[in-house]
Amino acid sequence: MSDDTPDDGDDTIVEVAVVDLDGDGIADATVVVEVEEIDIDGDGIADVVEVTETVAIDVDGDGVADIVEVTDTVMMDVDGDGEADAITITRTTMIDVDGDGTPDIVEVEELDISEVPEPPA
Repeated sequence: MSDDTPDDGDDTIVEVAVVDLDGDGIADATVVVEVEEIDIDGDGIADVVEVTETVAIDVDGDGVADIVEVTDTVMMDVDGDGEADAITITRTTMIDVDGDGTPDIVEVEELDISEVPEPPA
C-alpha cells in the first residue's frame, strides 16, 4: 500500500523520559524533548530546526510539577549551506512555591546568536 500524502517538509521526533525517584509510583521528574525539522525550500535539507525540551519536577511528591523549565532552541540556515546561521535559545522557568498549581515565579531568558563562529582549527 503506498502513501500518496504529499511531504510537507516537516519532520517531528518526540522523546519522553519519566523518573520515579522514590518508588511510590508517581513521577518525580518528566523530560520531554521534541525536535522539529522544517525544509522550507524542499531541497531535502532542514532550513529550520527547533528543539524544545521540557523538564517538570515534583519536589513535594504530590504528583503536581512544582518546577517546570522549558528550553526552546531554534536554529536557522539562512544562506542554504546546510549550516546554522542564526540561533535563538529561550529558557522559561516556572516555579510554584505555594503548591496551588499556579507558577509564583516566572523567569524568561533569551540568547540570540546571528552568526555561529567557526570551531577552532
